[in-house]
Amino acid sequence: MVEFEYQGVDKAGKKITGKMEAPNEGELRMALRAQGVRPTKIGQVGALNRDLGSMFKGAQTVPVEVLVAFSRQLQVLIGAGIPLVQGLDILGEQSTNRAMTQIVGTIREKISAGSYFWESISAYPRVFPKLYVALVRAGEASGALEGMLRRVCRYLEDEDRLRKMLKSAMMYPILVMSIGSGVVAVMLIFVIPKFEEMLKANKQELPGPTQFVINASHFLIGNFMYIAVGFAITFFAVRKYLRTDEGRAVKDRIVFRAPLFGELVRKAAVARFSRTMQTLLASGVNLIDAIDICKSTIDNAVLEDAVGKIRGEVEKGKTLGQIIGSMDVFPRMAVQMIMVGESTGNLDKMLEKVADFFEAETETMVAGMSKLIEPLVLVFLGGTVGGMMIAMYLPIFKLAGGVD
Repeated sequence: MVEFEYQGVDKAGKKITGKMEAPNEGELRMALRAQGVRPTKIGQVGALNRDLGSMFKGAQTVPVEVLVAFSRQLQVLIGAGIPLVQGLDILGEQSTNRAMTQIVGTIREKISAGSYFWESISAYPRVFPKLYVALVRAGEASGALEGMLRRVCRYLEDEDRLRKMLKSAMMYPILVMSIGSGVVAVMLIFVIPKFEEMLKANKQELPGPTQFVINASHFLIGNFMYIAVGFAITFFAVRKYLRTDEGRAVKDRIVFRAPLFGELVRKAAVARFSRTMQTLLASGVNLIDAIDICKSTIDNAVLEDAVGKIRGEVEKGKTLGQIIGSMDVFPRMAVQMIMVGESTGNLDKMLEKVADFFEAETETMVAGMSKLIEPLVLVFLGGTVGGMMIAMYLPIFKLAGGVD
């Protein structure tokens, strides 16, 4: 007999902990369930917990593409009548991602020991999000795991496409501005000093623009190390701050109110909220639980605050449409469509239409912004570099005019 420590939840929803002897973990789980306790964590007393899910809980991650492929393949195997444990064996052998192979192997061992599938994957919150766990749990309870996995795959694919679309729209101008700043710095450090030597040989008074460019070159060369170190310190300090909850909230509020990007982020956030709610409600998850899960999956502090307020108002008896209608976060069209969905009893279908509409709006805005940014970038780079070159050639033009 082996002594185990366990944590669990009883029938009243109260968290309990304790110790119990059992031949193995599977026997312990069955014994606890017979007592009305749902185990959430089990480990051997006085020994290192070799369970990979406990050792690296929350630490391992896998690309979204790997998770989608795993879910799609598992859905096909279950649909073909292959038992879950055997299907996990097949996927563990086929996976080319080392982290996913280890996770699948651990999940298989847990299921073989008596755990539910949703219990096993919940040990990896950075791989399987709460929505994934909730849908798998609903699928296991209803005997429709294949259908839930199909729905999960579609959700993950739509969400990943939207995230990449938004990321590309935000990164493009940042990348171009960085390259432009690098070009200007290279000119000030290496090109302008060559012109300066040539102009000094003529011993003539320099025009104001030319002197300004030369002074900027001297400043950058003389203080390059200080500027580089200051920039690096600022970059890492800001990056560290933005990883905190407070920093992320400040960043999201600033971006949400930005003139052009704010509207893009707003539409993308509403599309993600609608898609998540629709997926959960269509899978049989009740509205309160769907709101809680939705809040944990939305990566935007402004919308998180709004969804947090929605939960409290729903518990007071208000409808979803009434609540979001009083907030300035959701566009008027989304509010009206959700109200229509509630009045007709087709909220999940209407949320799907809202998600489709605002995803299409986001895609249109990204395409429009790309076309708008390209000429602005050309003007910026051409104007900056061209202005510097004109400033350096002014004395030469003046000298040529004097000769005539």
